[in-house]
Amino acid sequence: MKSGQAAAALFACLLFPLAVSAQDKTAENKTAENKTESVTVTGQTPQTRDEVMRGFVRSTVAPSVSTGKLARWDDPICPLIIGLKPEENLAVRERMKKDAEAVTAPVSADPSCKPNLVVAFALHPQDLMTKIAERWTLARGVLGDIDGPIHARKVSKIFAPIQAWYSTAIRDLHGLSGTPDSPLEGVDPFCKMAQCYTSEGSTLNNGIKSVFVSVFAVVDLGKADGNNMGAIADYAAMLTLSQTSEFATCRQMPSVTNLLLPDCDAALKTARLSDADLAFLRGVYKAKSGDNFNLVMGDIQREMERSSAVQALAAAAAERTMSPVSSPAK
Repeated sequence: MKSGQAAAALFACLLFPLAVSAQDKTAENKTAENKTESVTVTGQTPQTRDEVMRGFVRSTVAPSVSTGKLARWDDPICPLIIGLKPEENLAVRERMKKDAEAVTAPVSADPSCKPNLVVAFALHPQDLMTKIAERWTLARGVLGDIDGPIHARKVSKIFAPIQAWYSTAIRDLHGLSGTPDSPLEGVDPFCKMAQCYTSEGSTLNNGIKSVFVSVFAVVDLGKADGNNMGAIADYAAMLTLSQTSEFATCRQMPSVTNLLLPDCDAALKTARLSDADLAFLRGVYKAKSGDNFNLVMGDIQREMERSSAVQALAAAAAERTMSPVSSPAK
């Protein structure tokens, strides 16, 4: 069809409703008077309580790049906080240590321990991360599991009020790092980057696990300004005690990770670790090390289900996703 013909056809379609005869209009109006019109309002697809919990877990934990397993702290954490006043740095450090202890994550009791968890408060976080990414030697120790300068520049982009980068290591079922050769005769090893680890022949748990070597987090001071430092410490703890890639996702249940997200409902923001946050982290540190990632997510969800408070939060979140019922229009 030529463009002129197409335009004419479109114009005719637009005018067609006006060409209905007066008799037809009258008949339609009389028929309409005898009918009850209904209006259907559509909304979100309803979710169950279990689906809400499952969504919370999936949005809060991510598998390690190296093994596809859950990564967590195996060695005791030793936090270092920089960018605030000395007394505030200390307060955030102690709050994060208490958070870790509350969920049974290992914490160093040595006051002179070597820091392996660093939280930096910065007025211009992107400038900081750009400078780090430009120095490859520094980037390798800060930006986690990266494979080159180009990747370093990519992962250094700031898009959330608080972000974290995770450096992990692989350990076998004996808790040992890999060796260049097969560790045991007659055992088919798990080998990664020229290192081999003693493994088991199971798809559910082959004995290989990922552990944090170090974690680096950056807090945007401009966005955190005006909030209690205890709340920010809890927020940072949530992002550094387990691995995630969803730093700007509004979670469906109340969480401290929703606190600084502008598009998140105020009812979902908490100024401390919520019941859902605590139950999630307890699940992370109770899960069997080395299990298949899907099994671990199930274990975390079951731990959350043990809390009546979390069940109530999930039920309320499920209620919010219910679609409005259609009602007749008068």
